[in-house]
Amino acid sequence: MIYSVNFIDMTEKLNPLAVCKYLEQTGWCLFPFKREDVKIYQISKEYTFRQVMVPMNKALSDYKSVMYDVVQNVADVEKKSVEQIMLYLINPNSDILKIRFSKKGMESGNILFDDAIRLYDNAKKLLAATAIDIINPKKIHYGRIDDSVQQFLNQCRFGQTEIGSYVVSVVCPFAELSEEGGYKQLSIFSDEERCAYSLTRKVTNKLMDNVTFVKRNIDEDNIEKILSEETKISSNFLEALNGLNLQYENSLVEFTTEWSPTVKINRSKNNHVRVTSDYYEPIGTVIDKIKEESNKRTEIVGRIKQLSAAPVVDKRVGGVITIVYLDENNKPKSLSTHLEKEDYENAVEAHQHGKVVRVVGDLSKKGKLRMENTIFSVFD
Repeated sequence: MIYSVNFIDMTEKLNPLAVCKYLEQTGWCLFPFKREDVKIYQISKEYTFRQVMVPMNKALSDYKSVMYDVVQNVADVEKKSVEQIMLYLINPNSDILKIRFSKKGMESGNILFDDAIRLYDNAKKLLAATAIDIINPKKIHYGRIDDSVQQFLNQCRFGQTEIGSYVVSVVCPFAELSEEGGYKQLSIFSDEERCAYSLTRKVTNKLMDNVTFVKRNIDEDNIEKILSEETKISSNFLEALNGLNLQYENSLVEFTTEWSPTVKINRSKNNHVRVTSDYYEPIGTVIDKIKEESNKRTEIVGRIKQLSAAPVVDKRVGGVITIVYLDENNKPKSLSTHLEKEDYENAVEAHQHGKVVRVVGDLSKKGKLRMENTIFSVFD
């Protein structure tokens, strides 16, 4: 009864228009009705016929109880809990990532304070690393998080935990990046295709694909495949994955993605994967190899003296920067390197404020000194 009372109160947070949109996109049909403050929907599914009445005005005296009846009926039809349906309807235009953590001796629904901090912190880092790997793929990311990624993270939320070892729900609302690098939140009334190919769906898809890929290749003793440039999986992602308390013996982290029911296209086939503590050391080995390879490359720290890119901002896909630095003999030298769009924009800002930058890569001494395969970061 406690849960029922809470859920009834929570119906005040539901947008009736969003509830109607959800019903229409999940197979419910609108039934003609004269009243404007109420809409009736019905569905016939697996020998079951249901009809619900959606109150369109929150001022109605029985709004909460009638809307709760809608939630209960939808839960029965979809064979899900009221809690799950409520989570969907409060966040109607979101993918929901569920991370379940379990370890030996752990009581169901309880978690040690430090374990909880690590779980939440690294869940956020995992999302951040996935987004950065999509926008600006590198084997190692240094420096502060890009503004577009930070905006994405700011819109994500931790939902109510669930009993079942310890389950964290990460709600990821749909948002997209414009060609100019701007960030735009999408709604349930946005076109389905825009949501399906948005930054959010790319992140949830890639996160599940990455974990599945890492696990499969460790199983097949093919660590080199994880290390290859083509995978576009950074050490930041792997460190966040290991940071989900996998260091404990007999621990388990289970990832499940519940795709937005209203966005049915472009869903990864990988929506469930389990990683145990047995993978902690192999993942750590991959991380060490990435960092070891990075340490073999040349690191330059200096300031930008020149920028070169397409004059029309909208047409820029990157640009070339020239950095002045001091060599081992304390003599000034300069080198140039090409940066992708996101890094180049950060370089422009660093140049404007005279900030120190770092580049790590492979030096080419043919002709003028230049760097290739560059990892770029700004010192704050």
